[in-house]
Amino acid sequence: MTRSRTTKKEVVAAFRTGEILAAARRLMGDKGVDALTMDEIAQAAGVAKGTIYLYFQSKDELIQAMLSQVGEALAREVEAVMAKALSSPEKLRLLATLFLHNVEKERVLFPLYLRELVRYKTGRETCLTPKLKELENRIMGQLTSLFAEGMAEARFIQAEPRLLAFLFKGLMRAVGYFQMTEGAGQTVQEALPAVLRLLFSGIVLPSPTGKDTVSP
Repeated sequence: MTRSRTTKKEVVAAFRTGEILAAARRLMGDKGVDALTMDEIAQAAGVAKGTIYLYFQSKDELIQAMLSQVGEALAREVEAVMAKALSSPEKLRLLATLFLHNVEKERVLFPLYLRELVRYKTGRETCLTPKLKELENRIMGQLTSLFAEGMAEARFIQAEPRLLAFLFKGLMRAVGYFQMTEGAGQTVQEALPAVLRLLFSGIVLPSPTGKDTVSP
């Protein structure tokens, strides 16, 4: 099988795209999204004003790329946890920790993600692209598999696996929403023990063998 070689032009484009996205993230953290202009992003990235439009035609398109970048990284991390030789409760604990730390790390982008998700669900104009929808479905698929796996192991309560996946995501978004509206700096550190307690007391069943000591 012949592999297509990456051209110099593609390498440069990937580098430029990465520099522009990194610059945008820095500026968004400093001054927010609404006040930020494409010219400011271009200047921070060290490219000409016109050059940035060769990579992103608008600020909405740039936001799409940023959200896709974060979503792709999260999807890979979720899949890595699911591939581990661990019990379903252990995977649940790792995934809850992973999601909450991601909420904290992406506190600047979380409001954008939430805004676009609400717009998409209500049928309004949104920048939620097919790529973002694909990533959302990919992550939901992994979570649904986790809950189905836990039920098959008799470690989780019997319920619709996809419903449990939605409830899990809802908890994560609730923490992000609280962090966004209250501006709390230690939200995740305070929320993690409570979220784990809710998940483990409401979903996880005792091990049939009595050997599994996984706990929140």
